[in-house]
Formats: sequence, C-alpha cells, structure tokens
Amino acid sequence: MYVQIGAAQLIATTEIIAVVHHEQYVPSAFVRLLVPQDAVKSYVVTDDFVYGSPYRTQALLKKMEQNRL
Repeated sequence: MYVQIGAAQLIATTEIIAVVHHEQYVPSAFVRLLVPQDAVKSYVVTDDFVYGSPYRTQALLKKMEQNRL
C-alpha cells in the first residue's frame, strides 16, 4: 500500500519508519522538502530520507490506517 505525503509524492507504507510533528524534529542534510520550509507540518522518516510534508501528522496516520483496511 502507498500513502500520499505530498501533492505529487507517494511512499510505500512499508518504508515509513515514523511520522513526526514538525516542531519535534530538527532538519538535517537528508531532508527532502516537498513544500517550502514554512509550510511543513510533519516529517516522514524512511530508511533513506526524511520528507517534509504539508500534511498534519494526524492526517498522514489516518491515511495509513485507512489503507490497511
């Protein structure tokens, strides 16, 4: 299953390690921003990268839960 984490970005749910609220994460060199920095509402952590997403943490978790059904 895949979850949409940005306007044009899909990630397999098996690759997602964590979804972190934007205020609880310090960006590093491995961050791929899908939107401007001030529009990031959450970070999606995978083995390879950390993606800055415009969707809230709760919205992403809800999308992931709906895809499991």
